[in-house]
Amino acid sequence: MKLPQLQIYQQPAKLGFRTEWGKVSIHQQQAEQQFHTVPTQVDITSSQPVVVIDQSLTWDAINGGKPEAFIQRIYSQTGEYMKRHTIDINHKWQRIADLSTKHNPIPDLAREELGRERPALPVYGPASVMNTKFDPQVRKPEIKVTPGYIEKDVQTHPVDIRFTPGKVHFYMEQYPSVTIVPPPVVDLRG
Repeated sequence: MKLPQLQIYQQPAKLGFRTEWGKVSIHQQQAEQQFHTVPTQVDITSSQPVVVIDQSLTWDAINGGKPEAFIQRIYSQTGEYMKRHTIDINHKWQRIADLSTKHNPIPDLAREELGRERPALPVYGPASVMNTKFDPQVRKPEIKVTPGYIEKDVQTHPVDIRFTPGKVHFYMEQYPSVTIVPPPVVDLRG
């Protein structure tokens, strides 16, 4: 004999989800920067070089130099020149006065006097390449440095952050259900 069977059908629940993303908005204005530069300043003061040229010895050799130096040079040598000249004259007169000689010495002395070189009286200075003297006078330049600098001014702005939270929506797509089907009616009597 066949027993009646119950039929049970089950339908699961179905949940539906729908999400919306959260939103973050970040906004910040750019910082404002101001720079002011003061340049380095260099002050240089220089004087022109000076060259002192001493040509006094050169002019002494060319034309006797300044009149004072020229006269002084002649005057300082005059004593020696006069001494030599006096000795020469004395020697001549001794020859003339010498009676032991048999001939006349005056024509001989006159001939000697014509051929005699005059004594050199150095009235000019010595000639030399070293007579002209140069004395360059160069001064160091004065350098004054004032260092430069940079002034910086920065103004920042605060950050503006805005957050919109996301959402999650739940809903039932299908509700759960259980269906029970009873067996057909069986006649047991018979």
